[in-house]
Amino acid sequence: MLTRTFFARAPLAPGRFAPLPAGAVTARGEMRDRLIALRSGLLSRCESLFPHTGSKSAWFGGELASGMDAANVLEGALLTSSLLGDEELRRASLRLCDAVLSGQREDGSFGAEDESFAARGRMLRALVAAYSMTGDKRMLTFMLRYMKFLKDALETAPLSADEAMHVSDTMEAGVFLYNVTGQKAILSVLSTLMAQGADYTSLYSAFPYRTPVSRTLDDAELRRALAGEKEDGYAHHLLRTADAANLCEGLRASALCAVLTGSGKHLAAPEKGLARMNKSHGAVCGGITGDPLLAGAHPSRGVTAVSLCELAASLELLLSCPAGELAADQLDALMYNGVAAAFAPDLRSVQPIQQANQVRVSLDARFPLSGDTANLFSLEDSKTLCALLAAWPRFAASQWLLSRDDGLYAASYAPCQVRYRLAGAAVRLNVESRYPASGSVRITVGLSQSAAFPLHLRIPSWAKGATAAIEGEIIPAQAGTILTINRQWNDGDELLLTLPMTVELLPGFHQAVSVARGPLRFAHVPAHDRTEGADGRVSLSAREGFGIALCRDAGLSAEETEDGVVLHASGVTVPAWGMRGGSCDQPPITVSEQGERVDVTLVPYAASPIRLSLFPLV
Repeated sequence: MLTRTFFARAPLAPGRFAPLPAGAVTARGEMRDRLIALRSGLLSRCESLFPHTGSKSAWFGGELASGMDAANVLEGALLTSSLLGDEELRRASLRLCDAVLSGQREDGSFGAEDESFAARGRMLRALVAAYSMTGDKRMLTFMLRYMKFLKDALETAPLSADEAMHVSDTMEAGVFLYNVTGQKAILSVLSTLMAQGADYTSLYSAFPYRTPVSRTLDDAELRRALAGEKEDGYAHHLLRTADAANLCEGLRASALCAVLTGSGKHLAAPEKGLARMNKSHGAVCGGITGDPLLAGAHPSRGVTAVSLCELAASLELLLSCPAGELAADQLDALMYNGVAAAFAPDLRSVQPIQQANQVRVSLDARFPLSGDTANLFSLEDSKTLCALLAAWPRFAASQWLLSRDDGLYAASYAPCQVRYRLAGAAVRLNVESRYPASGSVRITVGLSQSAAFPLHLRIPSWAKGATAAIEGEIIPAQAGTILTINRQWNDGDELLLTLPMTVELLPGFHQAVSVARGPLRFAHVPAHDRTEGADGRVSLSAREGFGIALCRDAGLSAEETEDGVVLHASGVTVPAWGMRGGSCDQPPITVSEQGERVDVTLVPYAASPIRLSLFPLV
């Protein structure tokens, strides 16, 4: 791996933190188990399921068009190999990178002749990971040649309206390339991309989509409009600018504009955009509803797996941008709830669109502009599967960052080992935890020699009463801040971080509440039936009378077990709460007809595909 990290060069606006090289963080504990399961399961099967993601892809010298799918899988494989220390996967992935490099044309372009601008940007992101792992300068030469190609190409053929929505990956790679090489010509390419790209900053500032898009134009009207108008018409504009995945990706573009300009408008835009999307379209799982267009806060609206992955990538990038630490709390919630739930509990299939109150997983026409199979767990949707295969390794690699004061920053606390060189010493941090089930974290410092450097520890906004203990000293920490411990460290020093996880009721749609403990959201699992059709598709359906309301006057208690954590609550059945079409109806605002009082066990949101996670109160 590289032995140094690259912060923003002048004139770019500096962030407080920067990503560590791939390989600096290795996964341990449950995170490692998850990555191993994905490595031996879906990742190893991906090429047989979708040949266009492997050696037959046009990216790697084959004949099959691949789009973003092969790039997503390659990035996931590269990062997974570094997190697991998997040499076989590393060699195979780097061979594919070599094929991409050798396929570059004289003019600097690469991939299939008709490959999209967005897909080339995603492949650049994979090559950045490969360079971070190897320090292979051929990749820098490759990217520099492509930047020169872009400079010439964009002067003669500016980005189309669709291409303009997807400048973030190319800009991210360009900023990285400039920080490594310092070549000023890259800045002019980045400026062109900013000028021709969609103006997400203004979109987040005005944010016209504060209600579900379907209230403006229903599904049938939208389809008629799309069929009858040109690409520059209103319906096509709506399809681009109100798409949840595009808006989640756009947070990256807006943040990178702030890095380029340092202007207050750009600097404020990601936080403003995220807050407005959360307020109007926020989902219990930490994502943004959209099926695929923005769909409001109703708990039966869909959340696409692709938008979850785009939002995760944007929040990870924000960590290294000016004032980007705001992203860490939502990133944790998003990954441990939404992204985790997009995989089947056995990690053998994926779900393109999920719901917070999901009482059926079945073949139904639930979501506008999406197929009837979008709610099923399957291996039919390559776009969803390939995006998800990159999500967990990206998150695991971004848990720790380098700080500008030559220290380390903990953005999250899954078990891992961090290796880097600080203050002239080889540093090894062993992080032991059961996070996110528990807030007790032990960090053991290993050093080649005694050294002084700071550790910056994120204290989540939910961790009220957090403390850090070292050598008998108890250091209080304020929730929602960063605790900095700057001291002379010795080999074997231990730091015990306690992040209290109290159970909270979070307000949601129509006075309903979700239940949170730390970064986890919790759900009731109604009794349900499983059926398998003649086509092999599995459907799940909650039995009649699934509705539950939680009692205000009964405290919730947590029970940590070897398998994780569950919550115990009191509730009442709500006989009148049932279905609307193929989905759960909205939670009743007032429960006029109550059934029997029952003890309710709540499990983590991602533990069951059949769930109620937004409840009325009685």
